[in-house]
Amino acid sequence: MKEVLLVFIISICTQLSFGQSSDLVLWKGNIITLQSNGHRAEAIAIKGDKIIATGTNEEIKKYISTNTKIIDLEGKTVIPGFNDVHQHPFPIYEWNKPYAELRLDTVSSMKSLISLIKRKALITPKGILIKGVGYNELKLGGQPIRDSLDLATTEHPVLIVHASGHLVAVNSIMLKLNSISKKTQDPPGGSFERYHDGIPDGIVKESARKEFKSTNIIQAQTPSHKEELEGYRKYFSQMLSGGLTSIGDCGVSPEKLKVYHELVAENFPFRFNLYIGVDYLDQVISDKIKKEASPYLRVAGIKMFHGNSLSGKTCWLSEPYDLINPITNKKDYYGIPPARSQESLDSLVLRIHSAGLQIACHSNGDREIEMLINAVEKAQIAFPNMNMRHRIEHCSVTNQSILDRIKIAQLIPVFHCYINELGAQLAVYGSKRLSMMMPTKSALDMQIPFALHSDFPISRYEAMIRLGSAVNRKTIDGTVLGENQRLEVEDAIKAYTINGAYTSNEENVKGTIKTGQYADLVILDKDPVKIEKDKIITIEILTTIVGGKIAYQRK
Repeated sequence: MKEVLLVFIISICTQLSFGQSSDLVLWKGNIITLQSNGHRAEAIAIKGDKIIATGTNEEIKKYISTNTKIIDLEGKTVIPGFNDVHQHPFPIYEWNKPYAELRLDTVSSMKSLISLIKRKALITPKGILIKGVGYNELKLGGQPIRDSLDLATTEHPVLIVHASGHLVAVNSIMLKLNSISKKTQDPPGGSFERYHDGIPDGIVKESARKEFKSTNIIQAQTPSHKEELEGYRKYFSQMLSGGLTSIGDCGVSPEKLKVYHELVAENFPFRFNLYIGVDYLDQVISDKIKKEASPYLRVAGIKMFHGNSLSGKTCWLSEPYDLINPITNKKDYYGIPPARSQESLDSLVLRIHSAGLQIACHSNGDREIEMLINAVEKAQIAFPNMNMRHRIEHCSVTNQSILDRIKIAQLIPVFHCYINELGAQLAVYGSKRLSMMMPTKSALDMQIPFALHSDFPISRYEAMIRLGSAVNRKTIDGTVLGENQRLEVEDAIKAYTINGAYTSNEENVKGTIKTGQYADLVILDKDPVKIEKDKIITIEILTTIVGGKIAYQRK
């Protein structure tokens, strides 16, 4: 009774003295605001989709009225909603649907892989393609070459994608349908792995994947538009449960853009930053695909590739990999050079930059990154605009010279941080390179703005897994890679929140908990700053709030 009377009195005082009441108040909590290092609040007042005040419980009382919804945090921790600036969203379907891809990231043996594909073959009409995503050859005990995949089925073409996303494994029927044989030459920027007699063994890297023409393969019946849209709802509902409130989709087509418009039109509670695939650059420049900037959907720029894969061991290096080249029996493997020459890259970057479009360019190896920096420097000389915030996606293998040039050119590294899942793949780079791989602490010390990302489905999307990886840099077996690049917890949170907002020119509206910012928040069951660092990944997301409305709540 006293509590009701107190709320009533506060309501009257608020309306008479301040003229402003909130729709939602979170109080009695531990709120990591990110307004400055170590800054904390006890309560937040929200009106509509914005934060109108933060402070102590006593300070926020004046924003409570009879219509205010109150969440008693009971000491729980609140942080800004996570912004995963580089993903590849896809619709989620039931696995027994003929068009559903198999998820392979948890498959831990070759026997299990073959068994899973066999099960899929039993429910898939003969001759129709079976696809899978996310296999890891270290878990399987080796690459799933054509001989292994043929054990699963010889009546269906099979194509499964590596955890890196940059190489695939196919069975014999898939090779035959596309006329891939001993006589097939490796294309620029790609290669076919081969048996000793030169016959392709089914492992296909980088640009060589384009040799598989869809016209030669019977595809499964496509899902209806209704099913596709529901599949995307399931995907983004998973993101909300993982603590994400914003993502960047890197490589959007005009057809996929329509899906995003539909999700926004139905008020799906999520914020989308879209980077259009470079293949559609002409449509963006001609305004057939329009640049957009609304609270829930932004067409932010152009996604392009210059280079290859880190975990797939195909990125181009200035010094050889720490492994024996099976062809020469020497340590003389430098990765696969990009398909583009420096001149071609310069021309493309200049065209995008001069059109006033932000670039998000995939580059992993140091030679690839240096070529990209060269191209951006030339474009800036031709058309000076130092606030374009061009991005280097992944930016994995670096050195001090590269970081110095990145700072001068005002490029934004968008670093991978998947050591806990794919760190075992990185031993081939050697300790010297590992100390400057995904150099988050070095960039922080140099005051280079940077963001972190999951690249999902390459690594897991859950915010706490990604946060733990950035802080600990430990592989599954506990090996630390690049200890000197570990981040403190609050700095890692910033890299996934306010720094992510900076990459899309949104730091003034999201990424921190302060007046005027979107009320995009996550309630955690433990404080990531106080918990043992190795246990950060065990923290649970209790509630995700987007635009002042509860979008996910743990049951």
